[in-house]
Amino acid sequence: MLRAVSLFLLLGLYLYAGKLVVVTNAESPIDRLTQSQVRTLYLKKKRFWGDTRLVVLNLPPQNALRQRFEHDILKMDAEEWEAYWAKQHYMGHRPPYRVESVRSMLLFIKKVKGAVGYLPKNRVGTGMKIIYEGPSS
Repeated sequence: MLRAVSLFLLLGLYLYAGKLVVVTNAESPIDRLTQSQVRTLYLKKKRFWGDTRLVVLNLPPQNALRQRFEHDILKMDAEEWEAYWAKQHYMGHRPPYRVESVRSMLLFIKKVKGAVGYLPKNRVGTGMKIIYEGPSS
């Protein structure tokens, strides 16, 4: 049992060890973002890009890729993220739309013009474009 858990954790680290990128639909008007602009989108301080409504996507809190994104790109830990969104909730704002898997994120981004999400660089495919490249791990 312990061997299986260890293997699962190592596999998870391997899958998410590559460069982390922020992507959008290929038809999106967004071309490039800075790290600060990515943070602004994820804190939902900017909801439109031109006339395109943005749909910012996030993985579940326990997902290793999300934890890495929050730490490396947003420069927030889980407690800071939760505290920010608890406060925003009382002001009538909602957090980024949650998808349950990287596969769901891929499909959503390919179909929705204003979708923005994060992926390991090796998972980026047709129908999307990279708008920010994070540091390598």
